[in-house]
Amino acid sequence: MARRTKEESARTRERLIAAAREAFERHGYAGATLEQIARTAGLTRGALYFHFPDKAALLRAMREQVDLPLIDRVGLELPAEAGVDALAAIERFMLAVVTAIEQCETIRGTLQILFFHCEYVDALEPELALRHRRHAELCERLREAYRRAAAEGLLRSQVDPGLAALESAAFLSGLVRMWLLDRRGELVGPNLAALIHAHVESRRAAA
Repeated sequence: MARRTKEESARTRERLIAAAREAFERHGYAGATLEQIARTAGLTRGALYFHFPDKAALLRAMREQVDLPLIDRVGLELPAEAGVDALAAIERFMLAVVTAIEQCETIRGTLQILFFHCEYVDALEPELALRHRRHAELCERLREAYRRAAAEGLLRSQVDPGLAALESAAFLSGLVRMWLLDRRGELVGPNLAALIHAHVESRRAAA
């Protein structure tokens, strides 16, 4: 009986998170109400409050269901051996980010909510601090990669590794946002790989 109750509780929790995701997508975080979420889940507000004290807790639970590229992890693992093409590794990393988003509808939906349907004040303000830390981490890892590319003679002489890293971080972040807005796939979607390749190769020294 205890096991069944635990399983039922877990299913109820998942229904509430799914309903919250739908409400946040449709109404935005600020516009969604706990009443709407409970009704969508087919539950009472009392059942909702048993699992989640407020909307911020629901959003955190929704966030915890997925491992978000560039937010929960940077994942820029670049080989350290001499002679490895660091620029090609940067390109592979960027492609891996967009591939992870492309292949998972839940990741895409969560990113769209976080990027376009949330106002980061009060209980959500810590999310911005996390974003800042991840951007700083991304810039540092890209800087290391560009420095290695320069040491290996792969980088054009006029390219500063630190500035290139910041520019690439801004490029990738903007590319992901623009792609998510391009829901019909008419603008960015068909050109993702080509855009990334052109961005990285523009820094490569002539052979």
